[in-house]
Amino acid sequence: MTPHKDIWSGAYKIPWDDPDFSRRMLNEHLSQAHDLASRRSEWIDRQVAWIHEHLLSAEPSRILDLGCGPGLYLHRLARLGHDCRGIDFGPASIEYARRHNASESRCDFILGDIRRVDFGGPYDLAMILYGELNVFSPAEVSAILKRVWRSLAPRGRLIVEVQSACAVEAVGRGEPTGQEFQSGLFSDHPHRCRTENQWLPDERVAVQTFIITESGDGKTRVYRNTTKAWSEDEWVGLLVEAGFATPSRCDTWPRNTDALSLWTASKP
Repeated sequence: MTPHKDIWSGAYKIPWDDPDFSRRMLNEHLSQAHDLASRRSEWIDRQVAWIHEHLLSAEPSRILDLGCGPGLYLHRLARLGHDCRGIDFGPASIEYARRHNASESRCDFILGDIRRVDFGGPYDLAMILYGELNVFSPAEVSAILKRVWRSLAPRGRLIVEVQSACAVEAVGRGEPTGQEFQSGLFSDHPHRCRTENQWLPDERVAVQTFIITESGDGKTRVYRNTTKAWSEDEWVGLLVEAGFATPSRCDTWPRNTDALSLWTASKP
């Protein structure tokens, strides 16, 4: 198991920027059989309508989507008249987003790591959806939120969808599993995936270790994914520390799981 002092060092995230990983992950983003990478289209449609009408009053706005994946939200928002920028470090997702961008004059996509790339701006709305912030270290979360604040126009808003503390802990306390695949996220070839889970109560962190064994040659690779459980009070503190005002949870946000919730905050 992972030593506690090393949880945020080295390869603590699955390397979604690897071209092969990214190519296989794109298939999961586009799948309509599950909501494991991106939501299915019916839910994206509902959430885009909520953003357009509830947050933006159907007025043309400038939008930043951090961790945009294949652009499924921004393609729709651009068609509604918004000017959009998406940033993601999955090369296959960004290539797909650019290739299917029917509103090129209103929407652009940048391949880059949101911990380092320039966000540009100013924006009326910034979005970080689907629990993306939970997989960064506390120091990185704080830095990202402060950079988002700087990228917003006065009275600009942030929406951030976070994984619930209970859901993160449940992952960490999960039993180990093993499964055989003909192909999948971790390999194009037949392989076995063993998943081991660890909950670190002092740090309130779940660590998942994926042990991949290729059926053909028996070679083994190991990947790790680290997820931080934040309480609601901690989210409020992070947003306030970054300079945001009036952080609050949005219970009208359309969702099909209690494992995620949406928070909003504004730039004074």
